[in-house]
Amino acid sequence: MIKIVQKTVSVLVAVGLLTGGFVVPAYAANYNDFDYITSHVSTSMPRKLSVTRPSQDVKTSATAYYITGSSNPDLPLYLNGEKVTDRGISGSFGVYVSLSSGENRFKFTQDDGSAKTVTITQGAGYGASLATTNRVSSMYPSCDVGELAGTEVTLQCIAPAGASVTATVNGQSYTMRQVAAAQSGIPATFKATYTVPAYGKTTDLGKVTYTMNWNGATKTYTSNGKLFAGGETLLVQVTETSSSIFQQGNTDSGFVTTAKAGAIDYVVDSNAGMYKLGMGGWINKDTTKPLTSGRATNKVSNVSFSSTAYGERFIITGTSQPVATTSRSDGQLVVTLHHTTGIGSIPTGDSKLFTGASVTESNGDSTITFTRNPNRTLWGYVVEYKDNVTTIYCKYRPSLSGDSSRPLAGIIVALDAGHGGTDPGALGIMNGLGVDESDITADTAIAVKKRLESLGAQVLLSGSGTSDQKIEFGPRMNPAYEGKADFFLSLHCNSIGTNQNGLKPKGVEIYYYESNAKAFSNTLLNHIVAETGRASRGAKFSNYRVTLNSCAPSVLVEMGFVTNPSELDDMASRRGMFNMANAIGDAIVAYLS
Repeated sequence: MIKIVQKTVSVLVAVGLLTGGFVVPAYAANYNDFDYITSHVSTSMPRKLSVTRPSQDVKTSATAYYITGSSNPDLPLYLNGEKVTDRGISGSFGVYVSLSSGENRFKFTQDDGSAKTVTITQGAGYGASLATTNRVSSMYPSCDVGELAGTEVTLQCIAPAGASVTATVNGQSYTMRQVAAAQSGIPATFKATYTVPAYGKTTDLGKVTYTMNWNGATKTYTSNGKLFAGGETLLVQVTETSSSIFQQGNTDSGFVTTAKAGAIDYVVDSNAGMYKLGMGGWINKDTTKPLTSGRATNKVSNVSFSSTAYGERFIITGTSQPVATTSRSDGQLVVTLHHTTGIGSIPTGDSKLFTGASVTESNGDSTITFTRNPNRTLWGYVVEYKDNVTTIYCKYRPSLSGDSSRPLAGIIVALDAGHGGTDPGALGIMNGLGVDESDITADTAIAVKKRLESLGAQVLLSGSGTSDQKIEFGPRMNPAYEGKADFFLSLHCNSIGTNQNGLKPKGVEIYYYESNAKAFSNTLLNHIVAETGRASRGAKFSNYRVTLNSCAPSVLVEMGFVTNPSELDDMASRRGMFNMANAIGDAIVAYLS
């Protein structure tokens, strides 16, 4: 294990770091393992003069433009003879310029004789050039979806304007209409209406086939998802580790609860992207799958209790896997199992977390109200499903080991490197020509893993960016749930729109949803701000999918802006990643102290 330099006890006492009879490890300024923590780092800025945005001469109707690029950081950079001041430590730069009507020439130079010139032509009639296509894309359904009998669904795809397109489903073909007039070859939307047939039970109609005739050639494409015709009851099952349920049929409406993977309910209504469930809320279709068999009602036959050194399980055996609505306060944990009857009572006699529990039935739902033990901390909880068994898992508070050199021994931390694979995330200043968000998050996550392991923690890492496929939300969260992690952190980089002044926004912000993550968010934010020197943009409440883990404090960390040259260069540097790793390690130690 790489050793770290320890501050003396007297210094630790002076700054209030002596707690619980042992000395908390040195703060980041005293770690001496820089080479070890950052030896893997592959990100590097070009450090030579280039203009990345625009990468070539452009025409625009905008009256201002954010020009970005790279340069030799050891030499001054000039724009049309004037010194550029907004640069990062590796030479990245950004300049927000006003545009006059007509041609605007911008020449960047450095003292080594290098020069780059771009011309931006401004005019009211200029806009983004229109791309063309020669294929069918964005086909319905993009995932497996079920629809109630008699529902009119819209078969839809994108194809070249002027093409002839037909859609075939369940053995029948439908001529599609182009929605709006467009220049030949420009991507256009094509639609056709299909009425879902009636069957006695939910039936798999298969994928939709799209046939396009264009420029004398015929090509056939197949949708990613299948279409299911609902029978007397259309059941759907949650496929993601956490799926948001809303009050209305849009994600801007009020948030109701988080449905966990495996939960089952029946559909009473739907729109283009969401189902209304029998429990009353709306859920995104792409986080579920239709079932051709199963039951919506859950008749409970047995309730039992078990515990380990890490937590407690309340095990409810029944005939289905009901959606649960949950909430907690300082005094209670409330779990409503929808379409569930027959629970009877909950055994809490051997529980350390709860002093009792009551069960009430209303309108076919069962609500369990656990009374919390004021002398024990409920660290987190999660509802899990398997083979018609619903388990309410409640986690004990983890604690530091007492070993000053390995204080996090026994602590499990799940890390997610945001984006990765075919998803680069925000392109930032380099505009796809160099370091992007996924490069930074991948290398930073490994640096954080090394730091946490040096402090004794077990680290579960997902989303490392090594796959050639985009890493979906479910797999990202699985290590945290399956490993019963004590913390979950998803690392990201922030950005703003390309038409805005990227020099203005800067700083760190952290998002949380569950109440057990709020205090940790503030602790983490304070450490990152102190160790990186970046501004604080606050800890903010939001129901991002990666923050919906109720089993442990779960946060999304926006480490800084890749559209800001100084923050991009710092985040992409070995020193910047070292500082971030130290801040996260120290924050977890401080939070558990």
